[in-house]
Amino acid sequence: MIAKWLTINLITVITIIFWSLYQGYDSNYIFIGKMIAQAAFILFLINVNMYFVFFLIRKSKVRNVKVKLAKISKRMMKYHIPIAVTAASLIIAHAMIMIVAHFDHPWITKTTSGMITMCLMLILMYSGLLRRWKATGKRRRFHYVMAFLYIGFVFIHIFI
Repeated sequence: MIAKWLTINLITVITIIFWSLYQGYDSNYIFIGKMIAQAAFILFLINVNMYFVFFLIRKSKVRNVKVKLAKISKRMMKYHIPIAVTAASLIIAHAMIMIVAHFDHPWITKTTSGMITMCLMLILMYSGLLRRWKATGKRRRFHYVMAFLYIGFVFIHIFI
């Protein structure tokens, strides 16, 4: 199951890279912005994989697997917030570069979907902050829902 999940992650990243190359770029600013966005996506994907690890811990019936995954998740959770902040910083840099590069057409579909996605990212980051202040089941579910809603909008933004 883990091999399948990692394969899906790898296929997703490769698909996004090839899609970006297929779309091309008008200037070096756009190329740099796309590279920054791809790095941010990989970091975000690493954080989303935490949900998968916790899902496997809950669903596994083999104790040794649960213990091994719990140790992995304990190490990964130390880096969850720094990875999220780094990804968010890269996304903000991507947005600033793309706004400068597309200053003459601010309302094209790609820019609009990016703005919506950026708003969702801010809500996601806020939900993570709420969760950090006080971890409740409701806040945990809200953070998960926002993460998956955000990744859905990221895919819409990428493939428009």
